[in-house]
Amino acid sequence: MRIFLAVMVFLCAFALSARDYGKCSFNSDCNPNVKCNSGVCADAAGGKCSFASDCGFKGAKCNSGKCSNAPDGKCSFSSECPSGKCDSGKCK
Repeated sequence: MRIFLAVMVFLCAFALSARDYGKCSFNSDCNPNVKCNSGVCADAAGGKCSFASDCGFKGAKCNSGKCSNAPDGKCSFSSECPSGKCDSGKCK
């Protein structure tokens, strides 16, 4: 029973931290090499970027103030996506 409770606590903590991704106070609150701009990680929905380096170093680009790898960002080429695939203007 103790192991079950420990696992449940761990899973709940993990789920809460994953759900809240995007809000930040420091760059370290974001994914590796991603900048925190105005309280939002550059690669999160609602985030903004000025340079490709704001989006991390996995190929993501800053297009019109949005990281290509952000949920609301746009890509033109597969090379702009950390996954290596741009489909219908979205990184997949």
